[in-house]
Amino acid sequence: MNKHIVEKTLLYALIVFLTSFFLFPIYWALITSFEYADQILKLPPAFFPTKFTFTNFIEVFAQSHLGRMFFNSVFVSIATVIAAVGIAALAGYGFSRYTFRGRNTWVYTIIIVRMIPSVVFIVPYYVIFQKIGLLDTLFGLIIVYVTSAIPFAIWLFIGFYDEIPKEVYEAAIIDGCGEFSLYRRIALPLVIPGVVVAAILTFLAAYNEFGISLVLIFSDDNKTLPLGISSLIRSQKDTPFGSLAAAGTIAMIPSILLSLTTQKYIVEGLTAGAVKG
Repeated sequence: MNKHIVEKTLLYALIVFLTSFFLFPIYWALITSFEYADQILKLPPAFFPTKFTFTNFIEVFAQSHLGRMFFNSVFVSIATVIAAVGIAALAGYGFSRYTFRGRNTWVYTIIIVRMIPSVVFIVPYYVIFQKIGLLDTLFGLIIVYVTSAIPFAIWLFIGFYDEIPKEVYEAAIIDGCGEFSLYRRIALPLVIPGVVVAAILTFLAAYNEFGISLVLIFSDDNKTLPLGISSLIRSQKDTPFGSLAAAGTIAMIPSILLSLTTQKYIVEGLTAGAVKG
């Protein structure tokens, strides 16, 4: 009994330590965003400040296009999710449901394409977009993000669809379901957790992307939030720790909202297929 209590205590202590370790940077950014400049650089640092201010947030919105950039990031990310997940859900269903010549080759090709870093395609994208007039546009950025997200999303969906028993499809066909009805009414509702996981991963990848947008976007009106945060450093002589913390806090909002509102589906999606048969 004593051994069991000790093991349980050590386990809880480890959980508390790891949770504190990962949450501390978020907490530090949050309190820094509400501190005055002299408090931020104070030594030793105050882990529990007593004075708070909204000056950093006011300066961020007043001195930059951060609001516009935040909207651009959310807009581009949502558009990427709708297009990429919509296409990948259909493609994954086709690869999982049907057997055809060259199927395995295409599946492996998709995986290989996903393994290639997106940075490799920057120069071709730049040249092509320059010729067709999509350079420095949100639509061009969406095209890049969608093509980058589709291979990984297809790979995810193939795994989720493979978990659906064939008997489910056979029963639906006997009941008179056509091919599209089979997908829309049977297959897709059964992989909703997978849809949510694919959507979240796609959203976060597009929302946090920096390298490609740095090359393809120039104007402040079309910049995304990561570009806006980086411009805060370049536009001032001294590092604006308070403004950076405020911008980072704003940038965390979508991720936190997603984790809080879709936690159930995330757990279901990530554990789907862990036990089979």
